[in-house]
Amino acid sequence: MNVELLFFVIVAVLVTFGVNGIVLPKCNRTEYYEPGLYSCQACPVNVSMVTSTDGFSCVCEEHSVSTGIARCKACNPTEVVSADGTACVPRKCQNLSGRYVCRKCPNDYISVTQNFDGSPMKEVLCVKCARGYKAQGNICVRCESCACTKNQIVLKGICIPKRYLSERPKHEETKMHPSDLLEFVKHEYLCTQNDVLACRTLTRECVKSFYATDLAGPCRLWLQPKLVPPKGLPHLTIDTKFDKKAGDVIDLSKGKVDLLLAVAIYTSDGKMKFLEDHAQKPLLCLPPIKIKIGNEFSYDCNVDISTLASVDNNSTFEIFNIVDGEFRPTPVMIRKTSGSYIQKDSWSTNKFRRYFIVDNVLSIDRNETNTVYLRSMNIRIDIQRQKYKSSSLQCQIIIELQYTTKPSLTSLVTTSLTVSHDMPNAGVIRGLEIWGGTLGSLLALYALIQWRGELRRGGILFSLVPLLAGSVADALYFAAMLSALHALAAEAGTLGITLPLSKNEENILKAFVYSSVSLKTLKLAWLNWKQCVCDIFFLDWTEYNTSYGGDIPITGECNNYKTTALAREWCAMQTKRRAPPGYTVTVALFIFYLSSAWQDSLPPSRGYKWTVVTLAWWSAYTIVLLFRFILDKILGPPSSVLPKLCTSMGLSLLVFQDEYYAHYVHGRSDDSKELRSIVGPLAMCRVVVATQLRAVYKQLSSQDTGFLGESDPRHALLSRFLAAFFERALDGLNWVASERSVLERLLDVELTVRETGSTSVLLYDPNDAAPSCFAVTWL
Repeated sequence: MNVELLFFVIVAVLVTFGVNGIVLPKCNRTEYYEPGLYSCQACPVNVSMVTSTDGFSCVCEEHSVSTGIARCKACNPTEVVSADGTACVPRKCQNLSGRYVCRKCPNDYISVTQNFDGSPMKEVLCVKCARGYKAQGNICVRCESCACTKNQIVLKGICIPKRYLSERPKHEETKMHPSDLLEFVKHEYLCTQNDVLACRTLTRECVKSFYATDLAGPCRLWLQPKLVPPKGLPHLTIDTKFDKKAGDVIDLSKGKVDLLLAVAIYTSDGKMKFLEDHAQKPLLCLPPIKIKIGNEFSYDCNVDISTLASVDNNSTFEIFNIVDGEFRPTPVMIRKTSGSYIQKDSWSTNKFRRYFIVDNVLSIDRNETNTVYLRSMNIRIDIQRQKYKSSSLQCQIIIELQYTTKPSLTSLVTTSLTVSHDMPNAGVIRGLEIWGGTLGSLLALYALIQWRGELRRGGILFSLVPLLAGSVADALYFAAMLSALHALAAEAGTLGITLPLSKNEENILKAFVYSSVSLKTLKLAWLNWKQCVCDIFFLDWTEYNTSYGGDIPITGECNNYKTTALAREWCAMQTKRRAPPGYTVTVALFIFYLSSAWQDSLPPSRGYKWTVVTLAWWSAYTIVLLFRFILDKILGPPSSVLPKLCTSMGLSLLVFQDEYYAHYVHGRSDDSKELRSIVGPLAMCRVVVATQLRAVYKQLSSQDTGFLGESDPRHALLSRFLAAFFERALDGLNWVASERSVLERLLDVELTVRETGSTSVLLYDPNDAAPSCFAVTWL
């Protein structure tokens, strides 16, 4: 029993709510389906009952009345069922040759079957409708056209003077369907008679015709200036020059960061309602909408056309901007399905008030309906600074609507909402002009000075390209950083709202940064190439200490180990930096995380974001550099390992950075009184090599193979030669010591020629304990 009850409930619910999926057995016309018995049951016989529409019960058949429970009685052919369906009322009939012919009420009559007290009449009575009324559904209804005079014509159920139609401009048949034409002519005439509801309906037809400029179209009352506008004719345009309450241009007060666009819905029954809450809007891609100044976004909504139709509901819409609690109308610019804008033409302006979402348009040449819908809504916010107020901003809202025709093969359509901004210039371009010009000139001059020194050191002419590229890269990078930082500080300090950079400024900053990275890559590639081609020689002082004229000792495994260890230390030092990148990146990320709250208050601008990242990087670099400086003062710098290693192994290091320019680290460890000691700054110095010394060095170090092996006797000979040079024991090849000036230390280039001829120069820095060879890699 419980199973039967459950089945009955399920079937009843499914049938009640219209859910398909259960197939009932087909019963005859006189049978109904009994869910409890799972079978068809016959209706009572001889009582004029048939199966109900849902198939689960029996009802009285047509032309029958109920006489009791489950009993009906059929009316005679000469009778009709009363209006309340409870009695059979006779009609006037005649018997002609065995056939009954009953009288029917004429077209302008209605049949009355009940008295005023509700009792059935003895006979059906035909009553003629009064003048101005017509019979419709067996009742008399008001008929405007029934009282038309000879000077009037019936049009869509109303009487319109013939003179009105004759004086009205003729409409071209190829522009509008005849049914639509008659409809808006009817509402146009009623509007001229001060019918407010007709004026509102005519407004909807004008809007959905894309504000037709044809003087015979639905917008005629707005386009012909000679016509006195009816009292209830709504405004469809906004002339921003004269309308001070227009909402497209507003002043951004200090601290105002949001714009709220509400929408007014003008329904088909003549009513109006406002939607202000953006959280309860019917569709994501439609107003109302809350816009944060500087926040750009775009939504695409894939919806069924029926959903848009339910939102439209044969209504028109108008956008309002809420300013200090006041609703200000905001104009829209409309693009038709062809892609062209609605031109000004006969309208006073092309800034319109109202728009629609969906409309079904009857085709003129084909008997079909085309669906036109709102494809996209583009909201562009143009912000400008007021001319006479340096700290005030003015905002103009430009809304553009694009319509298109729905494809006939699908019911799904896509509508989109896009919000973009046109920001005022924040002074970045001016800053780039100033900083770029200043830094570019200074660094280009510095590159030329470096190139001059490079040529004196024996460098190649092509070195001007990477040197100039590096200087220009630094100028572009720091000019972009300082300009963006100055703009950010100025915006945050003088205005109540920090605006993002304009697209033009962001594109220029992007070009500066990318150009800087590209040029810096060329400079780094050139530096790495110079490191790879450096000529390095390990001077073994044990070979110099061998008695003159004795056999040249053959280098054993011990010396090979020394040179290998020293070479390994040199390679390790090449990869080290004053501020290790790993620590710098870690500290920069930490600083970036700590400043996240401040970043949230900044506008969504890629230029400002890059500025914040750059500040975090240089702050981290400074922190790591200072920490490393303090640590080096306490524990000693890493660069001190190489001189100690050279001294402990008795090897000196000579690195030729250029043809006539080398770095020297002294490594003699014996205390022989016969040898001159090189102490102090000269133990780690730069050598400006004389031409003759370089020529002898190349002759002793190069053969066909171009390699001077550790076991080659020439290595011992070259070691003796260089040792004798540093001991000043060579005839004709000597050196002098000279301290570099402050400017030379700052620019890292020799500005003056100290010696000429066969005399070399040992340049030293008095207060720098780091080997000068680290200047090649120590960044």
